Amino acid sequence: MNSLLEEALLLTGHVDNAAIIRIKDGAVKGKSPQFSMQPFDWMSIQHAFEKPREARIMDAGVTLSDAGYRVVRADTMAVYGKNSSSSGIIICRTHQYYILGTYVAGMHASIAVEAVEKLADYLRKKNK
Repeated sequence: MNSLLEEALLLTGHVDNAAIIRIKDGAVKGKSPQFSMQPFDWMSIQHAFEKPREARIMDAGVTLSDAGYRVVRADTMAVYGKNSSSSGIIICRTHQYYILGTYVAGMHASIAVEAVEKLADYLRKKNK
């Protein structure tokens, strides 16, 4: 799964860190070298998908590695967040996984979103 992340997301030059996380238990199935996730991060991701409306009204609707992201889009299939340092997070849901990508200042959010969404679509077609 690490090579899939590398080819589909990291090589775009617009995804800083990425991971594939199993929905049922939060197990990280693939990740970029610098990716890290705390137990609270996993809970905030789950909450954003289970209660997207609540996630959108919270200042830090999603957290990852001590960074809080204000959720700008949340529904049952995707959560997008931004923080004050011009970085952001994209999380897409497939049948079995959350596909997560982050971007930082100087990267194009639209390209990061497109890459994460395309990988999620690919896995959905494979029933994964």
